[in-house]
Amino acid sequence: MLQTHGSEEGSSLQQTDTPPVRPWARGRNFTTLDEYLAYLEQYNGPIDLPWWREVSPGVYEKVVRMPEAKREVATRAQLEQRWGFAPAR
Repeated sequence: MLQTHGSEEGSSLQQTDTPPVRPWARGRNFTTLDEYLAYLEQYNGPIDLPWWREVSPGVYEKVVRMPEAKREVATRAQLEQRWGFAPAR
């Protein structure tokens, strides 16, 4: 089922009843991007799975332990959109 929600600016945001795919969430739900990123750092970091760290205000880098891995950088807004979180205000 598709739902449309109007925003304050007058544009609309479409959401589905299907939750977004959040890699490494292990079936858990998170209210905010910060909760999800903290979870990834706490549980993925120690076992060499990917997590994201803030490298400058609002800019994040994917942390992987493989030397041949390509560097990935994303803004907070990009991560919120990728994983279906509401933008922080």
